Amino acid sequence: MKTRHLVFFIFCLLVISCSTTSMLMTVTRPAEVNLKGYEKIAIGDIINADGTKGSHARDIEDEFTTALLNSNIFEVLDRQHLDSVMSEHELSLTGIIDETTSAELGKIIGAGVLVFGRVQGDKYDEETSKADPTTYKDGSVHQTHYRKGTYNLSVNIKLIDIVTSRILASKTLSEAYVSTKSADNKWPESIDVDRLYSLCIKSVSGQFMRLVAPYDVEVKCSFQTDKLLPEVDAAITQLKIGEWEEGLRLFQQAADKKDLEPKISAKAYYNLGLAQTYNGMYDESLQNLKKAFSLMPKSKFYMEAINTCKAEKEKADKLKEQLE
Repeated sequence: MKTRHLVFFIFCLLVISCSTTSMLMTVTRPAEVNLKGYEKIAIGDIINADGTKGSHARDIEDEFTTALLNSNIFEVLDRQHLDSVMSEHELSLTGIIDETTSAELGKIIGAGVLVFGRVQGDKYDEETSKADPTTYKDGSVHQTHYRKGTYNLSVNIKLIDIVTSRILASKTLSEAYVSTKSADNKWPESIDVDRLYSLCIKSVSGQFMRLVAPYDVEVKCSFQTDKLLPEVDAAITQLKIGEWEEGLRLFQQAADKKDLEPKISAKAYYNLGLAQTYNGMYDESLQNLKKAFSLMPKSKFYMEAINTCKAEKEKADKLKEQLE
């Protein structure tokens, strides 16, 4: 594999039909905000909508801090130490947006990013309902009771340059989880509200990490198989075991075949180009995908593949810039 940022997820997800095989690729995406040059980060105050500090706000602070520490990307500034340093210099995290305060703090700890947040939504709602009763031949009556619980959590996050007080990003992170239960002739047991809340916290934390750090996503790629292109099945088998060099060789072998009708040859070029896209070989990929499109110029499928390759290259370039 020619790029360490593209990793093949080793299994076949789904065989859509006899002519198409879909597989999952795990691809690293760039962070939504380019924090290149910032090596230090600290979680500042996360408060409730009314300006108070509650246990859920502290839970979010802790979850964000843990996620940052586990990422091993930034130097995460210890909150207690930071509070101590700021108190010594008569500074406050809640006043960090002030230009003078930020400049003073920047002199103490250097360039870095402070994260502030406001919990905009933190609510659990529950609905109950009953189905119409059903009477059976034996005279028994059955009625299904339903319970539906929904937890909503949303947090507005700001990333601020410590030295300049410049807002680097502002985004609302939101999640909702639903749980339903039912029972016959009685109300079902209570919904585990803490579990829904925990799931929301985890999701919001994941969104936060995608905001500040590169992250992995799974992308479904569909290869086109054909009885006249047995090399394709063999190539896919090689990809399954991580043998990209051999897989690409087999895809190339299929594309080099002569005297194939255009639609078959187009499949071969497409497969080669698709594999090259997710091996970081974007120039070669575009060349082969354009060849497939030239053989089947009415195919929106091949045009979409060309656009996908261009989009992947753009994301890979952003990722490279962030990591360098």
